[in-house]
Amino acid sequence: MGFSAVNPVVDNIVITPAFMPDISVKDFADAMKLDGTVTPARMKYALTDSANSVCRELKAWTDNALHQHGSLTLEDYDLTNDTDKCFSFQKAVYNLAKAQLTEHYRDYDTGKDATARTKELTPQIDTCYRNARNAIADIKDEPHSTIELI
Repeated sequence: MGFSAVNPVVDNIVITPAFMPDISVKDFADAMKLDGTVTPARMKYALTDSANSVCRELKAWTDNALHQHGSLTLEDYDLTNDTDKCFSFQKAVYNLAKAQLTEHYRDYDTGKDATARTKELTPQIDTCYRNARNAIADIKDEPHSTIELI
């Protein structure tokens, strides 16, 4: 995603359900190499949507962690079980949000190179979605892919 520096990214916090860690817009922008071209408000919206999606998908796993392990937060779970699921949660939310932003921004180009630019960004979007799926699988302790013989 070719962004140029326009406005500095101010920090804002996306509040997640009590068990999950909150997400920083500035940390997201820094980690995913975004700058002021995408406004902090759009980043926050994409992060909120992504966090909600990831939390919904992890609902059963979260309920189990709360019930079986007695962990009050994902950070507590990590400390108790010597895991790094907070990082995986962040990775899932960040990649899902970046995929959404890239999809929305790629259709703004109306010049003759718009089709080529769209094709260039498709693999990046697919990679972000795959990274998000893999991070969710890491949290659930599931394999990254399922292979069936036909």
